[in-house]
Order: sequence, then C-alpha cells, then structure tokens
Amino acid sequence: MAERGGRSSGRTTPKDLFLSEVKTRDIFPLLILHLVREEPGYGNAIMAQIREMGAGAMSVSPNTVYPLLRRLEEKGYVRGEWERPETRSRRFYTITPRGEEKYQEIKERFEVHLLRVREAIESLHRELYG
Repeated sequence: MAERGGRSSGRTTPKDLFLSEVKTRDIFPLLILHLVREEPGYGNAIMAQIREMGAGAMSVSPNTVYPLLRRLEEKGYVRGEWERPETRSRRFYTITPRGEEKYQEIKERFEVHLLRVREAIESLHRELYG
C-alpha cells in the first residue's frame, strides 16, 4: 500500500487495515446476513444496528445498504417481504438457506481480517499506553 509521498512500504499499516480491509466488499454483506439471521430487519434498522455494532467506526449509507439488500435478494441470500404490500412501506429481510451458506463462507474468510485489525489495535494500545 502506498504511504504518504507515494512511497510503498510493502506492508500494511494500521491505517490501511482500518480504511481498506475492514471495508472490503465482505463486511457489509456479512453484517447484513448476520443481522437478518437473528431476526427480520428492514433497511433503516439494519443501518442503525451496523452503526451500533461498529461503534461509529464505519460509515453506513443508504446508497450502500439498499442496493446491497437488493443484490442479496437477487442472489437468493435473503428474502424480502413488504410489511404492508399495498403501500410498500418497509421491506423486511430474512436469511435463506442459501444465505446461511454464504454467511458461513464470508464469516470464515473475514475472520483473518478481524484478527489482524485486533492485533493492530492491541499493538497500538501497548505502544501508546504501555
């Protein structure tokens, strides 16, 4: 990854971990699948739960979440149902068996990233606070 001034160190810095790897294409699908496997959820509630889970460290945008929910539904990972079909008020999503398989796959793959981020945070904490 490039550092300031365009130099490349050949290793990932903690900042790179926080800004790139945690925001890979896997984190939001993983979190959404995780949440809707616990209980049905709709867009705004899912976004609020992600903000809470990430302790404000991740920005969550409707421009990211709603298209992702549609893609997850198109792929058969979640099933969406309107709360009131006649008014199309809120669309509640639940995980499907295919989504459960995808969830387990992403979760396994993503654990490596989470462990690296935890290691980076612990290293920073030890360095700064002894």
